[in-house]
Amino acid sequence: MKKIEAIIQPGFRDAVIDAIKKIGVGGVTVHQVQGQGAQDPPLVGQYFSRDMVICVVDDPKLDDILNAIANVACTGTKGDGKVFVTTVDDALDICTKKRGTTSI
Repeated sequence: MKKIEAIIQPGFRDAVIDAIKKIGVGGVTVHQVQGQGAQDPPLVGQYFSRDMVICVVDDPKLDDILNAIANVACTGTKGDGKVFVTTVDDALDICTKKRGTTSI
């Protein structure tokens, strides 16, 4: 399983969620976040607002989901965002007690 954390411009949140749900992502978590990119000039106390869409997916879906996010959220300008992918060793659905890929 892979955890995908996509930091995107706020106006693209719903389009990104729609695109990844079409691929078969069951659930997502959304956060409103703030930060600065590595290439941004140092702005003391000032940050850019972005949305973070988080989901955990089966490994075979990873490339399709990354492509969907890039296709929907890319404007071709600096500041479109980043996507981070990490490995998830296990997962547990608290209510059903299902583990692993069956829990997502």
